[in-house]
Amino acid sequence: MIAGKGVKMCHRIKIDKERKLAQIIASGRVNGVELKEIFTEVVSHEDWQAGFNMLCDYSKIEIYDVDSQDIYDITDWQTTIDALIGNGKCAVVATRDFIYGMNRMWEFLSSDRSQRIGIFRHMKEAVSWLGCPVPE
Repeated sequence: MIAGKGVKMCHRIKIDKERKLAQIIASGRVNGVELKEIFTEVVSHEDWQAGFNMLCDYSKIEIYDVDSQDIYDITDWQTTIDALIGNGKCAVVATRDFIYGMNRMWEFLSSDRSQRIGIFRHMKEAVSWLGCPVPE
C-alpha cells in the first residue's frame, strides 16, 4: 500500500462511442470500493456498450489503498457485471511498482473472464495493445 493522509480520490470518465473506448483517469487516493464504483459508473454510463475497450490511467494515483483481498473481491464482483462489460479489452497504465503489481494480480485472476486485461507501465504500450487510437 502506498500510504498518505488527506488525499481524496478523483476520477474522470470519458466514453468515445466512435472509438468504442472508455477512458478512465484516477488520481489521489483509491481503495477497492472506489475501484468498483468507477467500473460501475462506466458500465452504467448512457454511452457505454458491452464490448467497448477501457483505458485506465492510474499513473496519477498517489495512495493506492488496495490489498490482495481487495483484488480477490474485485475479481469475484466482476463476475456479476461480466455481461455488462462484454468481451473488449481493459488496459491499465500503472507507473508505480505497487500499483503495477496489484493490477498484474488482477490480470492473472481475471484470465477466465470475457474481458481481456493488460497491465502496462507506459501509455504508448497500452494504446498499442488496445489497437485503437486515443484522442489527445
